[in-house]
Amino acid sequence: MAITGQELCSAKLNVWRNLSGPLLAASAVVFVEILLRVGFKIPNPPAILLLIVAFSAFYGGMVSGMVSAAMAWLYFAYFFSIPGQPFHYAGENFTRVMMWAVTTPAMALMIGFLKRRAMHVSSLTTTNTILKAQMTERKRAEDEVRLLQAMTVAVGEAHDLYSALEVVLRKVCESTGWLVGQAWMPGETGRLECVPAWYGNTAGFERFRKTSLEMKCMHGTGLPGRVWASKKPVWVNDVTCDGNFPRASAAMEAGLRAGLGIPVLAGDEMIAVLEFFVRAPRDEDEHLTGIVSSIAAQLGSMIEHKRAQEALRRSENQLRAIVDAEPECVKIVAADGTLLQMNAAGLAMIEASRPEQVIGKPIFGLLLPEYREPFRDFIDNVLRGNKGKMEFEMIGFKGTHRWMESHSVAMPSDRGGPPVMLSITRDITELKNSERRLKQLAHFDSLTDLPNRVQFIERLEQTMADADRNERLVGVAFLDLDRFKYINDSLGHGKGDLLLREVAIRLNGAIRRGDTVARLSGDEFALVLADMGHVDDAVRVAQKILDVFRQPFLVAGHELFVTASMGITLYPFDDRGAQDLLRNADVAMYRAKESGKNNFQFYVAEMTAKATERLSLENDLRSALDRGELSLHYQPIADGKSGRVVGMEALLRWKHPVRGMISPAQFIPLAEETGFIIPIGEWVLRTACLQCRAWQKQGFPSLSVAVNLSSRQFHQKDLPASIYNILQETGLNPLYLDLEITEGLVMQQAESSINTLRELKAMDMRISIDDFGTGYSSLSYLKRFPIDVLKIDQSFVRGIPGDADDAAIAGTIITMAHSLGLKVVAEGVETREQLNFMREHDCDAMQGYFLSKPLPADQFESFLKSGARLATG
Repeated sequence: MAITGQELCSAKLNVWRNLSGPLLAASAVVFVEILLRVGFKIPNPPAILLLIVAFSAFYGGMVSGMVSAAMAWLYFAYFFSIPGQPFHYAGENFTRVMMWAVTTPAMALMIGFLKRRAMHVSSLTTTNTILKAQMTERKRAEDEVRLLQAMTVAVGEAHDLYSALEVVLRKVCESTGWLVGQAWMPGETGRLECVPAWYGNTAGFERFRKTSLEMKCMHGTGLPGRVWASKKPVWVNDVTCDGNFPRASAAMEAGLRAGLGIPVLAGDEMIAVLEFFVRAPRDEDEHLTGIVSSIAAQLGSMIEHKRAQEALRRSENQLRAIVDAEPECVKIVAADGTLLQMNAAGLAMIEASRPEQVIGKPIFGLLLPEYREPFRDFIDNVLRGNKGKMEFEMIGFKGTHRWMESHSVAMPSDRGGPPVMLSITRDITELKNSERRLKQLAHFDSLTDLPNRVQFIERLEQTMADADRNERLVGVAFLDLDRFKYINDSLGHGKGDLLLREVAIRLNGAIRRGDTVARLSGDEFALVLADMGHVDDAVRVAQKILDVFRQPFLVAGHELFVTASMGITLYPFDDRGAQDLLRNADVAMYRAKESGKNNFQFYVAEMTAKATERLSLENDLRSALDRGELSLHYQPIADGKSGRVVGMEALLRWKHPVRGMISPAQFIPLAEETGFIIPIGEWVLRTACLQCRAWQKQGFPSLSVAVNLSSRQFHQKDLPASIYNILQETGLNPLYLDLEITEGLVMQQAESSINTLRELKAMDMRISIDDFGTGYSSLSYLKRFPIDVLKIDQSFVRGIPGDADDAAIAGTIITMAHSLGLKVVAEGVETREQLNFMREHDCDAMQGYFLSKPLPADQFESFLKSGARLATG
């Protein structure tokens, strides 16, 4: 068994104690003997040896005393012997030696016993003292634990941080005897501020409390500031004598002296500073500081934990709010299909009024039977770690069928069990319906429910295949309503759509079984005439189709007489491709239009060449503006009385690089039809305004320019704004711009035309009705139109003076216009007789070849500078 160093030292000490007494006794005997031999007079040597024995027994213990006693007795026996006869005695010396032999050991035993008894009593006293100290320390530790536990419970029950701080301040003061406790926290200013949480168990602290509340401490200033700066406890023996305690006077008045500041930390963040005060000055009590620091640390940990819990609670609440506000269904499903959770949107989707209707129950009951097993497989697949998407149809609690799309992932169970499936499910019923509608729209026209172009081509190709097998003919007809655009513009698109539906119904009733009628676009219809044995069959069907238009259509209270033009081509005579046949029928339809409408025409090869020519012209027109092939010619307009040139009409010309000059009658209708008239018309207006302004600056300040507006231009919603911008760009005064429109144009949508004309008139432009007399304008509308000028069409001027009817019409127009306060311009004045007639009838202005033909800009400028005018004689 190994002996420790401490045990070895203790053993050596015991040996020394046992030997020291005897050694001392032996030394004393030798020393006394020496003194006696040298003649030194010792008063009582035995008494000295007895004292040494007593000391040896007391110091070394009972064994040491007995050894010393034996040595002393031997010396006594020798000392009292007869001189020269050791250990022989005379008289009473023998008795004396025997008595010493008894009393000396007895004395050593008694003193040794008393020593051991005293040592035992001392040991018991020391042990008792240690136990008392340990018990006191243990009680204090238990009190501290109870205090921490009590504060933990109290702080945990506190509603907010201030309440928790107040609990800590009160508990510390009550347990330590300190009188005042306050709390400081960092404020919005970046300084420490005294908060409402505090404790004071006696009165008289009002001013100190008020001073504290009004103070804001910086880093290192005052007791709280020093704690804040160091993040360590600070003890002040007497705050009234401390140079860095701004509240010293208030503390003195309150009788407060010693102060203790403790930091409350959550990690590295300083949450608060606690300060405590008592009435008497005190030196630092490290134990007390440690206790309060432990309490503050516990508080900091609890606050940090509380903050984490609060953050988690806020996060959970936010997540719950997000989930509840999520418009899609969010649900959690167990591996066996049990529905564990579902948000409000999901409950609404399945028409559940309460969560209890579905929570904890299998989800499969909500699915159509054919989707239940696939959904089980879907759950298994997701729970194996695969992301999944599934579409299925379900039935709500109120019987509503809905299509759903579910996106799902696996997630751990919150109870540590097997994983569960988290799904976000959206209602795709509308999407599915849209897909069905799109499928319908892909093959059928939404307005008339007739097959569309795609379905038409498919049926045509199938019919052609059948015809090949049976050696039969197939007719393809292309039908277009005559003047449908006018009906649409005058009555509105809503009534136009109603008319198209009625037309579709009649066409369906006119065709044979096996034939197909389709709507391609707008007012264009196409027909497949199947299983024909002879061309005459196509003629009979075509005539039957046109006959359906003999009776008027009743649309929204309007009785409409509508005709149609139709082109027909035959398979396999004219072509063998479905698209080619449709194109041929379209070409034949245009021939029917050109032949007076309300008829049908069969396709012949020459029609394709003409259609190709028209398409080529259309393509060239699209690039003519960019290539600079368009230009303006100007025809002068002269005052009827003075003959002086007062204005000009801008007329569009197209010089094709290959075809040469192309007639406006050929390309302007094409531009109108394709919509390219919009950019061309804007270019004409801008160019005419720039040119007019340039000539005004060259010495013709009152010169005006007239520009024709097409139907598409006029009915643009932004027409007034567009013209205003052009006038601003060119600098032309609107008084010198004359906009010419036709009767038919303004009568198409009379009410909206009036509004547009009023907007233009408000900008100080002149409005002219061009080609007046050829249309069908109502006088009641005419007087409402804000117009300035009527231009007599040249067809009425051409026959003057020989044609009495033309003369009468022209004279009537002039008289009527003047009675309405309008000016009159005669177009197409080519002879002196026509000029004289117009002057005799007070026509205000004239235009025509008699004065000048339309001229390019450079020639017109020379014309102006020449001073040419109408003859006045």
